[in-house]
Amino acid sequence: MIGLFFLRVFTGLFRIVPFRVVYILSDGLAFLLFTVVGYRKKVVLENLRRAFPDKNEEEILRIARLSYRNLTDVTLETVKSIYTPIAEIQRRCRCLNPEVLNRYIDKGQTVILTGSHCGNWEYSGLAMPPAVHGPIIGVYKPLTNKGIDRYLNSRRSRTGLVMVSMDDMLRTVRKSTEQPVAIMLLSDQSPSNRKSAHWVEFLGVDSASLPGADVLARKFNFPVVHYHINRVRRGFYEINFSVLCDQPSGVEEMGITRMFARTLEAEIRANPEQWLWSHKRWKIRRDA
Repeated sequence: MIGLFFLRVFTGLFRIVPFRVVYILSDGLAFLLFTVVGYRKKVVLENLRRAFPDKNEEEILRIARLSYRNLTDVTLETVKSIYTPIAEIQRRCRCLNPEVLNRYIDKGQTVILTGSHCGNWEYSGLAMPPAVHGPIIGVYKPLTNKGIDRYLNSRRSRTGLVMVSMDDMLRTVRKSTEQPVAIMLLSDQSPSNRKSAHWVEFLGVDSASLPGADVLARKFNFPVVHYHINRVRRGFYEINFSVLCDQPSGVEEMGITRMFARTLEAEIRANPEQWLWSHKRWKIRRDA
């Protein structure tokens, strides 16, 4: 209860901070984390060197510094979004072509919606539901602190996003035959289970990847739509939808995972600083 109390106080106070001050704070925090504290600096630099072996050390450090500013921007934007009016969120995060997703929902088909930790993924959970012709289910790993978990999910659900824990995902998917939904999966992190992982080439590296989107899409023949969040200028984002796979039942195992990996890789290479490099993407090895 103490943690929840202080979180509510902090987010309540942060609502009065103007956005221009948010980014001044973000610049200072990014400098502190990268230069002074060195927060996950070794992980970030190792990830970047592995993903971009053709870049020299100066280029790697430049991307790293920008990625820290991306991290602190997203963090502080997320804190502020807890009490930011929805109209302002939608002004700052626009869905460009939701008809790509809606054409399936309108035909009564449930859709797998694949995303990543590019841009502000928390903004997308608030911006997308009003543009989609059916419920969006956000699959997530619950926090150990139940009070904080409920509080954050209540704020995430303001525009209709339905938060479902990973343990309840399959039960929810089976119910989706009654009403078409979009099942949102962030599929770019490293899995914890080596045996169930899908191994694909990603950024030139043999990578263990989460199998959920591939398995669910092929099992239930749910079309797969990918959404990409791109920062067009500081504090403002655009969401672009594209069809990843229209008929999954005819695709070989791991085929959809490969499609996702190729799509995400192209997005990262275009704007490497907008991805979350601070997580250990390659902590699992195939031969370990």
